[in-house]
Amino acid sequence: MGIVLTESDRGILRALAADGRLSNKELADRVGLAPSTCHGRVRALEEAGVIRGYRAVVDPVAAGAAISALISVAVLDHARSQVTELVPMLRAIPGVQQVFLLGGDRDIVLHASTADVASLRELIRVHIGSHPDLGQSQTQLIFEHAVGEVPA
Repeated sequence: MGIVLTESDRGILRALAADGRLSNKELADRVGLAPSTCHGRVRALEEAGVIRGYRAVVDPVAAGAAISALISVAVLDHARSQVTELVPMLRAIPGVQQVFLLGGDRDIVLHASTADVASLRELIRVHIGSHPDLGQSQTQLIFEHAVGEVPA
């Protein structure tokens, strides 16, 4: 059974999505809770899996990955029942930031960042084009990436 989100929980989620480095006191002040209550709600949200983790958002260009792309990939018919088993392998590819499983004519979208176009081409050739379970792919370069707000 899932957790029932309160307005305070939603405030906590919005605040942490905007700044995951807030101290418990700062977070409590922003959402109008006592620090002990706020800490308990954050723990409950973590334990329920609503908050899945905390991470740094790295600027790919500043980290030496000037090219970012979305790579749409079709899974071949013989491997359709094992799509979810491909995810760990795809996540381990150097440069892959995110893996999305989709419905439609492409089954997987990879968000990848590489140093240059040649590196992106090599990633596609070595890890996608030669994989026996993966078929046709389509690559779209990302010019700008704006992150949205957490759902209310």
